[in-house]
Amino acid sequence: MTKRDQPKAAPEIVDRAAFEEALAEQVAAEKEVTRHNDRVAAARRRLPMVEVPDYVFTGPGGPVPLSGLFGDTYLLVVQNVMFGADWDEGCPSCTWAVDNLPATTQRLSEEAIAFAMISQAPIGKLEAWRAERGWEYPWVSSAGTTYHYDWGWTQRDEQGGEVLRPGYSYYLLKDGKPYLTYMTTARGVEAVLPVAQMMDRTAYGRQEEWEDSPAGWPQYPTYG
Repeated sequence: MTKRDQPKAAPEIVDRAAFEEALAEQVAAEKEVTRHNDRVAAARRRLPMVEVPDYVFTGPGGPVPLSGLFGDTYLLVVQNVMFGADWDEGCPSCTWAVDNLPATTQRLSEEAIAFAMISQAPIGKLEAWRAERGWEYPWVSSAGTTYHYDWGWTQRDEQGGEVLRPGYSYYLLKDGKPYLTYMTTARGVEAVLPVAQMMDRTAYGRQEEWEDSPAGWPQYPTYG
């Protein structure tokens, strides 16, 4: 069975009045989540920032400093895409996240926000995967820099192997210098994944095995 096959299990059928009563309770709970999120966002805007070295990455056309990723604006969002130096493809979860991005970053640009992706793999591998996926977003390689290690995007496990982390970094360019104002990883990336948010609001959710769903609801391995 795949997600394309309609499950037999389904929500309870009730009359209109019962549905609207239940929905009203759910909406009330979600409004409190919204208000809490507003409070968290307010705290986020009050975070301090830290200067980041102006790392020189490698783009399709040659060297690109971190400050150059801002283009003609002063805000930058970076997606740290897991793509190890010896990998031939980007990780499935990061690939899915990139596929969630808007078809164009024009709306971000209109808000003075630049967007770029950074990975460890050599630029040739990144360009090959970009062509495979049909992506047009700016993508640079951190190979030859300590960027991924300095900021925890690549760490060492107990055996000395490399462990890559996905996530987003948010920067502000001030007086020509890049500053990190916020970063998030793990499930913190979900806020910018519209497909995940839409799935959450369907009857079956994401259909992933970690979800708390009613008995009989379809569930599959995450990213499986």
